[in-house]
Amino acid sequence: MEKFTLKAQTRKETGKGPVRRLRTQGLVPANIIGGGQSRSTSVSEKEVQKLIDSGIRKASLIDLQIDGASEKVFVKEIQRFPHTGQIRHIDFYRVTPGKKIAATVAIQTEGIAKGSKAGGQFEHLLHEIKIKSTPEDLKDVLVVDVTHLEIGMSIKVSNLPVPKSWEILVNGDPIVTSVHKTKAILAQERAEKADDKPAAKKSGGAPAAKAAAKAPAKKAAK
Repeated sequence: MEKFTLKAQTRKETGKGPVRRLRTQGLVPANIIGGGQSRSTSVSEKEVQKLIDSGIRKASLIDLQIDGASEKVFVKEIQRFPHTGQIRHIDFYRVTPGKKIAATVAIQTEGIAKGSKAGGQFEHLLHEIKIKSTPEDLKDVLVVDVTHLEIGMSIKVSNLPVPKSWEILVNGDPIVTSVHKTKAILAQERAEKADDKPAAKKSGGAPAAKAAAKAPAKKAAK
């Protein structure tokens, strides 16, 4: 998993006035939540936007450096101003080493399925899953190799390459990716079946006619 770093500073003043002054300095108010506590901080809006642009995900762990210390967090929520899209507020969730946390992990596919090359329709149905994991085993994205998939095959959640310590928080065993027959393939199969039916009738009728010709004629009744 890629490592992300962000600097923060303790925010002692709260309220509209102090928050407005923060924004004029290019800072965004933020809270660090965890262990039943909340800590008020502020972070650079530019640095946060850099993290977002670099591909940070819901389950990406961030090394938050604050007041000379370091904490592992991930982004719980980003609030934006509706009209401008500017970041308004951020909530970080503090993680504890060895303690499982709930997270949403992205699913990406890798390669081209054999079934796609054969004319099948590839579908990626499930793009993320909810899991429980310790911070040490957490991944922000699962990469699934689909090159072996042929027409009619699929990959389910139970087939995903996940660490043994993970708890999968989904109902049942949904399909992640699959390769289906296209309409063109189905139409071709129907046409081939239709062509085979008359041939079967002809081949089945000829022996019966020959047998009837060879059978001895019945004697007329006296």
